[in-house]
Amino acid sequence: MKDSRPSLILFIVAGSLALVAKIFNLDDLMIATKPMVIPAIYYYYLQTKTRPVNVLFSLAVWLFFISDMVMVLFPLTGMPWIMITSMSSYLIMIGFALSDRASIKFSVYNIVFITLLLLLLGYFTFTILSLNIESIMSNYGMYLAYGVVLTALAAVSAANYLSDNSAVFLHLSCMALCMVVSDLFFCIYRFMINLPIIDDINLFSQFMSYFFMVRYFNSRKKVTRSQPEFNS
Repeated sequence: MKDSRPSLILFIVAGSLALVAKIFNLDDLMIATKPMVIPAIYYYYLQTKTRPVNVLFSLAVWLFFISDMVMVLFPLTGMPWIMITSMSSYLIMIGFALSDRASIKFSVYNIVFITLLLLLLGYFTFTILSLNIESIMSNYGMYLAYGVVLTALAAVSAANYLSDNSAVFLHLSCMALCMVVSDLFFCIYRFMINLPIIDDINLFSQFMSYFFMVRYFNSRKKVTRSQPEFNS
């Protein structure tokens, strides 16, 4: 494994400067620094990987890069492309999470937790969909599909961690949590409450999701699937 400190430092510096640019509305600094975040975290992936480069994972990372660039360059008109690219990355990560699934443990606590999680995320999704906003109404199906895919990613990640409290699933769950927080705060800022700190939290969570995404993928291992178990 190569020295990963330069790539991690580059990611932290680029992300921090992008956050500063967001907080102080420095558009030029944002344009200069945000495009560096994904390349830096991908370089971190290359420096820390222990297996050959995974093309599908690389595609998921660079789809997020496209999403970020569309957001920087076309924040008002690029939402359909932002959702398509991000949703495609989510679907790829769901595929990895499902392939990593170990034995499923159906305890009462697990079932209650997943049910509450689905209800909560479903409530957030349909609250946003119910807003009488033209951009949502004109792309209702896309917003609905995006919410369903994000909810599925969160549910699968949580189910994996509840079944196996390993580091790999902890990283997966942290990634999913950061993605949910980022998208939720983005919608709150864009459609409900135009408070700058909400958008700052969105951006911070977004950058952290990239970090945990790489940490999850590099800590993956083959898991032997077994029959479902039920614990009362």
